[in-house]
Amino acid sequence: MNNLLAILAMSAPILITGWVALRMKMGPVSLRLLLAFSAGYLFSLSIMHLMPEVFATSPGRVGGLFIVLGFCLQLVIDTFSTGIEHGHVHLHTHDCHKHLPVGIILGLYIHSFLEGLPVFDPHVLEGAAANYQLIFGLAVHNVPITIAFAALLTEHEQRHLRRLLLLVLFSLMAPFGYLVSYLLHSIGIQGNALYSSAAYALVIGIFLQISTAILFESSDHHRYNLKKVLVMACGILLAYFIS
Repeated sequence: MNNLLAILAMSAPILITGWVALRMKMGPVSLRLLLAFSAGYLFSLSIMHLMPEVFATSPGRVGGLFIVLGFCLQLVIDTFSTGIEHGHVHLHTHDCHKHLPVGIILGLYIHSFLEGLPVFDPHVLEGAAANYQLIFGLAVHNVPITIAFAALLTEHEQRHLRRLLLLVLFSLMAPFGYLVSYLLHSIGIQGNALYSSAAYALVIGIFLQISTAILFESSDHHRYNLKKVLVMACGILLAYFIS
C-alpha cells in the first residue's frame, strides 16, 4: 500500500461518513450499536494482532510501558475532548451554540494524529509501507466518531462551509501522523525500530482505553442486551479473520 493510497484509505471513511452525517441524523440506539461493534473490533485487534507485534520487536518492558502510557494519555485527552472518541456528544445550552468547543476539537485532532503514527510500518515492505489491518481498524473506529463529531458541528457551527473545513481537517490528522513517521524513517533517525514499536504500543494503549470505555458504557445497569452482545461478537470475529 503506497503513501497516497494509505492517505486516501484513512481520510475517505471520515469524509464520506461526515458528509452523510451532516445531512442525516443517526439515532442514539444505532450509534451505540455501531460503537459496540467498533469497540469489540478494536479491543480484539489490539490483543490478537497489534500487541504480539509490539512484544516481538520491543526490548524488555518497553512495549508494556508505552501501552500503559498510551492508555493514560488517552485519559488526559478525554479531559479536553469530553469523550467524543467513544461516542459522547455533549451538547450545550443555547448560549453556547454561538462558539465552537475548541478543547473538544483539539483533543479529537490530537487523538487522531497519534493514531496515524504507527500506520507507517517499515517492517511490512521496503520503502513506503502501511499496515492495512491498522488502517481498517481506524476506519471502523472513525465511523462512529465522525457521526458524533458531525452532530457536534451541526449543534455549534451554523456555517456549512466551516463545518466541512473542520471535518476535512479531522480527516487529515491520521494521514499527518503517518507522514511524520514516514519522514522520520526516510531521514534515518536513530533508533527507528524502537520508535516504531513505541508508536505501536502507544496506539494500543489508546485503543484499549477507548474500547473498554465503550464496552462498559454500552451496558445498561451492568447488563448487556442481545443486540449489543451480537454486534460486539461480530467485531471480535472480524478482527480475528483479518488478523
